Amino acid sequence: MKKDRKEQKSGFTLIEIIAVLVILAVLAAVAIPRYISLIDDARTQALNGAVAAGLSHVSLAYGRVALQGGTEPTQATILTELNANGMQSADYDVTFTASGNDNILVTAAENGDATMTGNAVWAAP
Repeated sequence: MKKDRKEQKSGFTLIEIIAVLVILAVLAAVAIPRYISLIDDARTQALNGAVAAGLSHVSLAYGRVALQGGTEPTQATILTELNANGMQSADYDVTFTASGNDNILVTAAENGDATMTGNAVWAAP
């Protein structure tokens, strides 16, 4: 006697597999550039945070010098205080240099990457 049933085969057809691969390729084409952009934005914001921390450090040094000396701190005394205490950062090199009249330039550079730098000028009050 002959069986009238057709054998059932399970699995995906070639068209279904190609459709899934096309969808994954489109998602990757959109997601990868967005992910890279997010990483760059995060690095920039972290660098801006290091510069802001440096500005805060200068303000604290200004306050310390003013309280210890009892007179208006000068650019030189603030820089001396900054260099004596330093600023520790695991990810950034933060430097302080004289800039104009009583201004101090705060520069932050990402460790190992000279292209990622940021700076700001602290002006004496």
